[in-house]
Amino acid sequence: MFGGHGSNVPGRGHRLNRRVPRFARRRRQYTSAVVDRIADAAKALASGDLAAAEDLGRAALLDGESLTARLTLAQALAWQGRGRDADAVLSEVDHPTLSESDLVAWALPRAANQFWMLDEPERATAFLRAVRGRMTSEGAATRTIDALLGTFAMNAGSPQRAMQITRDVLADPTADLQAVGWAAAAAALCSARMGSFAEVDALAARAIGAGHPGLLRFTSAFGQTTALVMSGELDRAQQLAQQLVDGAQPSQPGHAIGGLLVADVLIARGDVAGAVALLEPAAAALGATGYSWGPLAWMSLAHALGQLGRVADAGRMLARAESRHGLKSMLFAPELALARAWTAAARRDGAGAIEAARESARAAERGGQSAVALRALIDAVRLGDTRAADAIERLEMNCAVGLLGLSYAQAFTAGDAEALDAAAAAFDGIGMRGVAADAARQAAATRD
Repeated sequence: MFGGHGSNVPGRGHRLNRRVPRFARRRRQYTSAVVDRIADAAKALASGDLAAAEDLGRAALLDGESLTARLTLAQALAWQGRGRDADAVLSEVDHPTLSESDLVAWALPRAANQFWMLDEPERATAFLRAVRGRMTSEGAATRTIDALLGTFAMNAGSPQRAMQITRDVLADPTADLQAVGWAAAAAALCSARMGSFAEVDALAARAIGAGHPGLLRFTSAFGQTTALVMSGELDRAQQLAQQLVDGAQPSQPGHAIGGLLVADVLIARGDVAGAVALLEPAAAALGATGYSWGPLAWMSLAHALGQLGRVADAGRMLARAESRHGLKSMLFAPELALARAWTAAARRDGAGAIEAARESARAAERGGQSAVALRALIDAVRLGDTRAADAIERLEMNCAVGLLGLSYAQAFTAGDAEALDAAAAAFDGIGMRGVAADAARQAAATRD
């Protein structure tokens, strides 16, 4: 997800173009040092050390053409946000001459680069479907393509469709490890956002067990932190997100993405100042790339700044989020609407804030994202919505936050100060102090 394409590259000795005799001659000249360099480039890519992967990939290509080295180099470039450079590297492949396995190995990073880094999601999806149409039979190759198509569907705002695709992939014994990694990571995040929390950890474990490389681990981790927050386990959610930050060098995209996940937990806690401190550098780093994480970072930053009452700053960040949002980040349409809600609240536009929060919930429900809708509706109550209780009840979210949110919304609708105080205490007990403070304030206002 979000530009973290896998690297199901062919093994040592695979040919880029069987019609080029020069390559056949150069293969025999490969030394063990060159072979090791190609392997080291792939390892660097898997660990997220993109600069090393780029340097090793380029060095390997100087010693002879290799599809493995070329794909590794292209992905290292793409993950750095250098989509045009990556596309140029991939365009040199004479794909009509490739075997089916090599064709898939080349098509996956090219489609992912088109979808995210070149911001051409429709073209990428059509391209990948065309490649799938060239497959002579169903099997591992088609399942790997399906896994990426499922990830595309998720990012494009269709998590239910993504779950259909990924379940088929994960149920197929012929699916290779890359397909499993892609499918399980996407399924973990979709399940969390759709409110199926019981499945998330197993899916994340399956994704990690598949050895998926690069940035896909952040996709499954986002599913885990989402499930933990909605289950009232905010400490565990923050610890998990912080591990991702600590495991990445500051110069790596993973460091910024990890910071974004920590900030998401901090917003749930009510520590919006702490979230802003993380989101400002994360948004700056990710905004220059094609990752779907970039628009989300701007949305989250506008949201947090709005809660702080920083009207002008929130407005600027919201404008950036809106300008960068598109099909590849449609999964986060609810977050964009919620950023609008808190930006409106900062302007003291109470009616506009409530309507934007309701739109966030509606957008989430349209996509089957019940957990995201719940979070939006709780914020709607904080902003003064007296009609949110029925919508929360309709979601039937029996998690800790769902039960507390329903009690809170019902208390606010009824104007019951004691029940609002009880809701404030309950939210404070699980660490959601921002909601707790608003519930306590509303209780005091009710008494007045």
